[in-house]
Amino acid sequence: MHCIPGNIRVLLIAVIVAITGILAQESPKMFKVEQHPEYVPGEVLVKFKQRASLQAMGAHLQQFGIQTIRDFASLNVLQCSYSAETPMDEVISKLMADENMEYAEPNYIYHILETTPNDSRFSEQWALHNTGQTGGTNDADIDAPEAWDIQTGNASVIVGIIDTGIDYDHPDLAANIWHNPGESGNGRENNGIDDDGNGYVDDFRGWDFINEDNDPFDDNQHGTHVAGIVGAVGNNNRGVVGANWNVSLVGLKFLSASGSGSTSDAVEAILYAINMGFPILSNSWGGGGSSQALADAIEAANQAGILFLAAAGNESKDTDKSPNYPSNYPSENVVSVASSTDRDRLSSFSNFGRTTVDLAAPGSEILSTVPNGIYAKFSGTSMATPYVSGVAALLRAQYPGIDHISLKYRLMGGVDPKNAFVDKMVTEGRLNAAKSLSTNPLITTIKHPHTSNTNTPYTITAYVVDDQSISSAKLFYTLSGSATGSDSVTMSNTNLKYTAAIPAQPLETTITYFVKVRDNQGNETQGRTLTFQVTATPPPPPGGGGCGCAAAAITINTGNQQSDAMVTLGLNALLFLAIPFFFRKRRK
Repeated sequence: MHCIPGNIRVLLIAVIVAITGILAQESPKMFKVEQHPEYVPGEVLVKFKQRASLQAMGAHLQQFGIQTIRDFASLNVLQCSYSAETPMDEVISKLMADENMEYAEPNYIYHILETTPNDSRFSEQWALHNTGQTGGTNDADIDAPEAWDIQTGNASVIVGIIDTGIDYDHPDLAANIWHNPGESGNGRENNGIDDDGNGYVDDFRGWDFINEDNDPFDDNQHGTHVAGIVGAVGNNNRGVVGANWNVSLVGLKFLSASGSGSTSDAVEAILYAINMGFPILSNSWGGGGSSQALADAIEAANQAGILFLAAAGNESKDTDKSPNYPSNYPSENVVSVASSTDRDRLSSFSNFGRTTVDLAAPGSEILSTVPNGIYAKFSGTSMATPYVSGVAALLRAQYPGIDHISLKYRLMGGVDPKNAFVDKMVTEGRLNAAKSLSTNPLITTIKHPHTSNTNTPYTITAYVVDDQSISSAKLFYTLSGSATGSDSVTMSNTNLKYTAAIPAQPLETTITYFVKVRDNQGNETQGRTLTFQVTATPPPPPGGGGCGCAAAAITINTGNQQSDAMVTLGLNALLFLAIPFFFRKRRK
């Protein structure tokens, strides 16, 4: 700073001191360490202001009921013990009240930050941690290692895999296969008795709803691949790792070896999950028509507090115009998942929908488990969906008391927004496991459509979740074009839903807005900035259409492998080329 004039230097120093003081007063959390660290029960580390003999210091500590364990003489620090029944804060307070003490603190416990598992093929799992070897960027993954810094999963969290079954003997899955406590142990697995009285005999590891037996083994590949994405065992020096290192996976088989299944079997699988209390259901299937029975089953799951993750489908269509089921059912517990690539783009085969698809997750060239102890790469929204299911299970492990709708909006509020997904899905973003685990407020702002309305206010809606409670939520907006200016409005809420109204504006006005939320710990989050126009001719939302045609039975999405997508595109191209010849022939 030798070139700065003296009076300016003094002013700068004064400003820096003032800002530092304000930060210390206004944001004390910036200077705090973790609020609830672990420590060794019944032990403290103590330092006297003046060094005395070990005998003298020990005698002084005895009056507090404290014994010396070890002397770090070069630091003048003593490791001490006391009755573990005495609260730690009480011991620390008494010691710090003694004028002879410089400090007293718990004997904290530390852990290795083992965020990178030793699974032998982890480097090939770009969706978890993208190292660029597939030609993609380093920011197209779900930030799994960063999430694993916080949580690696818990076997108490159960995920129902409604699919073609699971190879429950796969070396990378066996340790994470659910065992029904009412049908396991003491030879109850195959004793021919319905020990838990749920109507299913010996259902100790799930159920096969096609063959009506207790062996939900995967005779296709698809379900095992999905299960590995959710929860292949982590850090076992083998194969791949799932989004969870530790979780309980249940095979609920309703799809056959050919990959097809009926509405009735799908309904029964969902009702079984409701009866057993499984909190998360992963559904990488679709293709049937709109079924009221299936819709009723999904709504029953919603009423039971179960999150229903569903693949958006692989027909490259806009599901706002041409629905896909079950992902298009309106129950609040449904989360519809599109597929993204290692370049953070929408996969070529993936369906999309500005209002009917919620978020994207990696789904192209995904390495996971398949039956008989081997591994394979598949592509499809079938692969994207279990990543979201797996992160939901991580969230459930981190926040055991969370309800299913809060779980949904943690997933949606934690996405990484991407330009490639603008107007393609509700969140316009790709799954991020680490952000979904955040203790800061997470905001899902619903995009307001362009409108010709100049008479009534525009209601803006956002869904907000936090690890504790929200202290304030405000909507900020700016006007440009025919009207100008800016303002902010306090938002009102019902549970997670926050709303506020922007006054009606004249035609050719552009409204730019965002939501800002503060929690009761002082953490503040600003949601994404969005824009809509008040115009006489609102532009239609982008995206293609579709005939809306549906098959008579539910079948698995055929684009679960890259080759399937190529075949689909080829057939569509042939059909497109054939149309002119068809009409030319008719004219003749």
